[in-house]
Amino acid sequence: MIRKITTSILAVIMFILCISPVFAVSDSAALMVDNAELLSASEKEALTEKLSEISENQNMDVVIVTVDRLEGKTSQDYADDYYDENGYADDGILLLVSMEDRDYAISTKGYGIIAFTDAGLEYIVDEFISDLSDGDYADAFQTFA
Repeated sequence: MIRKITTSILAVIMFILCISPVFAVSDSAALMVDNAELLSASEKEALTEKLSEISENQNMDVVIVTVDRLEGKTSQDYADDYYDENGYADDGILLLVSMEDRDYAISTKGYGIIAFTDAGLEYIVDEFISDLSDGDYADAFQTFA
């Protein structure tokens, strides 16, 4: 009797796990992290919504991070480490903007590496770099997204 109950419980658990949807968007990791405080609250909220929608639709995390300091790392190393160390999905892209060096970097992971080729990344950068250089951060980030 106990064996039948245990088997039934395990079967129900397996069924629930199999039908649960899998989303790339990380529950624990914020998609818009404005540590350098470049955005207003409303700009940050709008970007967070947009990044969340894109991330869900594309099954990968699309992340923007701003920082004041790089903690002795290059922009690229900081971006790569930030994505890897903050609970993001196995597939994704992250734009890092560093105010310390007035620099940026883009990190890709998993399918993001394939989806965003060097030519594709160059195109994306060409689209937002003038706004970024002019200090129009919200516009630059909207364009990146």
